[in-house]
Amino acid sequence: MKRFIVALLMSVLACGPAQAFTANSGMFTNLEYVADTEITAPNGAQLSLCHQTRDLRILGYPISSNIVGYVLAVDRCAGEAERPFSPQQMETAQSLNLIDASLPSEARNSLQRTIQNYGIWVALCLALFAVILRRVKSLLGLDPSSPMRKKATQRILTAMCYMAKCDGIVASNEITLITKAASRLTRQNIVSTEVVRIADHIDMNLTPQDFLDFGKGLRDSEKDAMMRGAFFVALASGRIIPPEYDFLTNLAHGIGMPGEDFRRVMSMSLEDLDIYQPSL
Repeated sequence: MKRFIVALLMSVLACGPAQAFTANSGMFTNLEYVADTEITAPNGAQLSLCHQTRDLRILGYPISSNIVGYVLAVDRCAGEAERPFSPQQMETAQSLNLIDASLPSEARNSLQRTIQNYGIWVALCLALFAVILRRVKSLLGLDPSSPMRKKATQRILTAMCYMAKCDGIVASNEITLITKAASRLTRQNIVSTEVVRIADHIDMNLTPQDFLDFGKGLRDSEKDAMMRGAFFVALASGRIIPPEYDFLTNLAHGIGMPGEDFRRVMSMSLEDLDIYQPSL
């Protein structure tokens, strides 16, 4: 999992500016001061004991830091490492009182550093899982709070406009009703000019294939919203005229909605009328 996330982060961030990525992202070697020693460099400078770390950074942000061993360096580890320092050399130096004997002979991550490293990976895993889960729910239509797909929104809006024109004309109050109802059903921002544009280009001479096309590629929840919107427009006037009934039955047949779902969606539309009470 750790390797997978590293590869994923690298691939995602690789699409950013190359200079910024190479300068601030990747694996880096660093030194961390541990203690002073009585050991000197060939030039006589006092050497310090340092932890050598391998750090993973993404755009300058530290993701993990692991201690890989001891090294000796000048200037309290502010400069370059003079030479590596093995556990055997550490034990020898401690026995000669050149280095604090209380220090561990082998450099390794502390408990705090280990928790920090794994804590970051756990947080990244959870964040990645949340993103994937939300995306899957959106693709499957399982997120009731997210806006519907543009394709579904356009089909629902078109079906409602067809329903409104079954009596020959889409009146201004019907445009307002469709705009509000479609926005509510699709959770998209529908503007009245889009309703007018669709209504102006409607041809009521629909074929069976046209009704099949209404439901092509839509999820069941989107088909429910389409029928619910069409019912809402038809029932808003208080009665359903024969052309509206024909359109409703042909639409239900075209999108493959069985009779029990047809009645269920009609009941939902009647409840919508009680709640929203359109004025036509």
